[in-house]
Amino acid sequence: MGYPTVIFMSALQRVDPELYEAAELDGAGWMQRFKAITIPQIKPETFVIVLTCTVASLKVFAPIYVLTRGGPEGSTLVPSYYSYLNFFDKSKVGYGAAIATVLTIIIIIVAVVIQYFQNRAAKKDMLGV
Repeated sequence: MGYPTVIFMSALQRVDPELYEAAELDGAGWMQRFKAITIPQIKPETFVIVLTCTVASLKVFAPIYVLTRGGPEGSTLVPSYYSYLNFFDKSKVGYGAAIATVLTIIIIIVAVVIQYFQNRAAKKDMLGV
């Protein structure tokens, strides 16, 4: 939670307070100001947070290894730890490598999709749509 909080706090400090002032003078409520000013202004940071947190959640290994070792009864197995189990504990090197490869491909696909949406949003902002 610390990383997204720091990024969003810095993004919110970047938003020009005069925009809020002008919207308030025009009679916009707090929700209208949030939707029309805050969200569009922090959109680039939102894409960065979504990308980095998604990739981090797919790669999580250390907390699972230290705290639960995949238990109870496999309820906390994640792909990275499952790959480790097959590769080292069960000596199924090929299967563990295949899981790691598929996880890498999934992360690349997620990154490309998020990058596509970020580029599309940036183009819309540049065109003023």
